[in-house]
Parts: sequence; structure tokens; C-alpha cells
Amino acid sequence: MKKLIIYDESCPMCNLYTRGMVASDHSGCLTRTSSGQLTQDLIARLDPKRVRHEIPLVDLEGGETLYGVDTWIYAAGQRNKQLEDILSVGWFKAILQTLYAFISYNRRIIITSAPGRWNLMDLQPDFHAGYRLAFIAVVSGLVGLLFSGIHSSIWPPAAIALILGQLTITCLYLLRQRPDDFGQMMLDYIGHFGMSLLLGGLVIAVGVSIGWTALVYTGYALMIGQHYIRTYRLGLNPWLSVCFTIFVFLLILPQ
Repeated sequence: MKKLIIYDESCPMCNLYTRGMVASDHSGCLTRTSSGQLTQDLIARLDPKRVRHEIPLVDLEGGETLYGVDTWIYAAGQRNKQLEDILSVGWFKAILQTLYAFISYNRRIIITSAPGRWNLMDLQPDFHAGYRLAFIAVVSGLVGLLFSGIHSSIWPPAAIALILGQLTITCLYLLRQRPDDFGQMMLDYIGHFGMSLLLGGLVIAVGVSIGWTALVYTGYALMIGQHYIRTYRLGLNPWLSVCFTIFVFLLILPQ
């Protein structure tokens, strides 16, 4: 029984994990294709709403199309039937569905990607304010824990003031631009801003823990680079990254 996984080709995360799902299938029944290779026949078998948020698994022999967590459970079952039974337990599956939605609605924030080419079917996830706010809360908590555990000479109130300054500048910039989706743009930016701090902070933490100063400064460079890439892909003014860079230097120069 041949099954086809369809993934969003402009999403690096989707490309990576679907590759792993197919590679771990010893039965040989799982294959995959990207959104750029969809045909009208395949599109006719997909739910246009669900496919944007839940990865579909199409039965090429005419059976039911699975989505999201059910796709993962089916793929896991091809390797281990006992694992499939565990994942299918009602309460556990409900937890997985919540976690899956949390990641799915924020996947282009977690791993940023360049705008994809036009396809017959757009798999760009919709904006969901609740999941975006939850993501921002989680990332903010992780960043706070990370930097509070780093033994450095950075004064925490100064760091908070500079972060709030960057967010204020971005907010004023967006207000001046008057976009129709101001709230979404601001929350998207805060999500990307948090990921820039988190990724750079992880490298800094490793550098501090092993006493390697070069790695610490590499972490700050990664932080600045991530901010530039992410704001560029959001279509925001590069001067926002210049401001961010100045704020980072204001933090590290006193050291």
C-alpha cells in the first residue's frame, strides 16, 4: 500500500523531518513529494484548510488521507507497532495534537525561510494569535533562563532596557508604515527577535561554560546575523538590524 507524504518545500523543518520519516520506513510504502510538484489530481484529494497546518499522507490506492499527528502515528507504526499503539491513546494523542499545532503555526518563525515560489497549492500556515503569543512566552522564558544562568558582567536591567528599546523602535516603525496587519507583523517580529536572542544565547552559553571567549563573540555575531536575516525576510527596514547591532554592542563593550 503506497502512501505519499506532501511537505511544504519552502519550510526547511518540513523538508528535514519528512526526509527522516521516509528514511525510517523499512516497509518501503512511504514516499514524499514537495508542494512544488503537486498535480491537480493530488490537490483534489486534499483539504485546502487542513493541508496548510497539518502534513497530509495520501493513500495512492484511494484510501483515506491522513493529516498531522495521524500521519506521524502511521509513520511511527511502520517502524514499531507498539509505539503506534502508545501514540494512539486518547489523552496522549490530544497532547501531541496540541504540541503539533503549536509547532505548525510557528514553524516559519522557529526556522525562518525565504519566500517560496508560486505553487498550485499554498501551504503557508495561517496566523494564529494564540499560538504565536504562547510561542513568544515560551521563547522569552527560555531566553530569560539562559541569560540568567550565564555568568557575565551584563547588568540585567540594562539588557531589559535595551530589549524594550528595540521593540519600541520596531513598534514605532510599523505604526508609521501603517500596515493593515500591524498586530500580526509585530507579533511575527517579536517571535523572530526572540529566536535571534535564543540561538545566539545558546552559543554564548556554551562559550561561557567552556571558557572560550571566541565562541562567546561568535554567539553575539550569530544573534546579529539571525536578526538581519529574519527582518529581511519579513520585509522590514534593515535599519532595524542596525539598531539591534548597536544595542548588542552597548551590552558587550562594557565587558
